[in-house]
Parts: sequence; structure tokens; C-alpha cells
Amino acid sequence: MQLITDLACELLRRTPHRSAGIKTTTIEQSGVLIQTTKVTSTTAARDLGKPVGVYLNLDTTHAKPRHIVHALHQALAPLLTKRDKILLIGLGNDKFVADSLGPRVLEQVKIGERLVTFEPSVFGVTGINSVQAIQAMTRLVQPSAVIVIDSLVSATPTRIGTNYQICTSGITPGSGIGRDNQTINRKLLGVPVLAIGVPVCTLMTLPQNQIYHVVPKDIDMVIHDCANLIARSLNTLVWQNSYDVTKP
Repeated sequence: MQLITDLACELLRRTPHRSAGIKTTTIEQSGVLIQTTKVTSTTAARDLGKPVGVYLNLDTTHAKPRHIVHALHQALAPLLTKRDKILLIGLGNDKFVADSLGPRVLEQVKIGERLVTFEPSVFGVTGINSVQAIQAMTRLVQPSAVIVIDSLVSATPTRIGTNYQICTSGITPGSGIGRDNQTINRKLLGVPVLAIGVPVCTLMTLPQNQIYHVVPKDIDMVIHDCANLIARSLNTLVWQNSYDVTKP
């Protein structure tokens, strides 16, 4: 059975933990379980199914909201140092609740000279390729770094709305459901790219290879709460502390 997921921590199931080029560590912080996976070789990246980079998974199942915000801030801070401007991208479709995490985050962040936002939406709504739109906006804004927010797919229902993945390798929209889209990363945009995502659904394969998205009944509250926590952590990070994206 194929493992369909965007989470590096779940892809480790099919990759030996002692594989050269893959290192994992886990710590607990105020109820948040933080697993860091470092992929350092192209061979390990191929085996795992994720590009070379650092992947942090924050399991917040047993944490209070304020501790989640703090943990997100603490996880992002080592990956960021002082920069002049960040372009924050909210991927997704705000007309489809389960795919609206990115746009919902943008609604709650404080914009200004140090942080600008862009919502490219999806091709089905705008008729414009979202990756090309992001490239054009990056050239226009000329940010020092790009942060991308998106909804993710998990193979484990209990991770929906409770796990946050932060990675330094960028993001490929739709990769969890097999779409062969272009990766939004440093190579594409010419600046460091950091991706933040939350699993909001699992997938079931039905007869005739049909794919069915399974989301919780309270998906609207899941998106609302996760977007709020991400926005609060970003507001604190950008406006109250120095920031930047990690060295490649």
C-alpha cells in the first residue's frame, strides 16, 4: 500500500533510521514533541522522498495554545536571522476550507516594510499558474527570504491539526497527492525559502484508483485555530525579534 503523506516524519517509516545522510533527534518542550530530521545527501533524499534540508515536526497534541505559539517561535528562530524583508506566501484556495490555511494565516499577520504577503490562489480559480505568479511577485518585491504556508496531507488521522512541519527545502504544492508540480525553493526563487505546513486531511484510494479526501467534521475550526497560532508566532518573530532564513 502506498504511503501518501507530505510529512518527512511519516516517510521515515519506509526508510531505515540508520541510513547514511538521515539523522533524527527528538525533544519535548512544554507538551510539544519536536522531531528534527536532517537530510544531508542526495541518496538519502531519494530514499526518503524529500529534498536535502532540515525538517522539523511539532506534535502539539498535548500542548496548550500559548505553548504551541512559543514552540513554533522557538523552532523558527534558529532558522532565521536578521533580514530586510520577508515575502510571506499563502498557498491554497480560500473557497475550499481544507485548502485555506495559507490565506487564513495571511489575514492575521501584521504587514509592513519588513513583511509583505501574497496569495496566488490556484489555477482553477485564477487561470494563472501559482508557481509562476510567485516567481513574478518575488522579482517584483525582491525579498531577502520567502516563507510559504500550505495545507498538507498526512497518512495518520490523529496528526490532522495537531502537527506542524517546518522545512528549509521549500515546498512542492500537491506533492502529497501525486501532483508533479514545480518545487518552490531557493533554486527557483533565488532567495532562501522556508515552508510551514499543517496536515488537514488524509487520503483514501477507492476502486478504479479514485482518491477521496477525508477531513474532520470540524475542519473549519481546525483551520481557524492552526492559522491563528502560526500567525501569532510569525508576528512575534518578525516584529519583536531579529529574523532571517537559515544558511542553505
